[in-house]
Amino acid sequence: MLYANFGYYKETYKGTLPEDSFDSLILKASREIDKNVNTRLTEIKINNLPKEAQEQLQYTACALIDLINKKEESANRKLASFSIDGVSKSFKVLSDEDYKKSKKEIVSCLPDELTCFL
Repeated sequence: MLYANFGYYKETYKGTLPEDSFDSLILKASREIDKNVNTRLTEIKINNLPKEAQEQLQYTACALIDLINKKEESANRKLASFSIDGVSKSFKVLSDEDYKKSKKEIVSCLPDELTCFL
């Protein structure tokens, strides 16, 4: 099950990715949530959550989408910096350690109601 839709991502979360990028990343983000609650959340389980917890779940999925996208963009950069005639440009590369730390912070925002699956 996917834990957020593009409408929520754009309108509520205020995400900036285009829909095709969102579609390719929401599955990864949802599976990451599954790993962290040790179960796949069904529609019935989600509908039984309070509205606030459902909102938290969607928001967490969107935050993971942006983080995964940032990591993939960082991994695709072959060049971290360059300099031409005294003008230099550096790109921030997201390290594996920074990625794991950020992911842990995001996942910690999952609703408390999901801890019953741990």
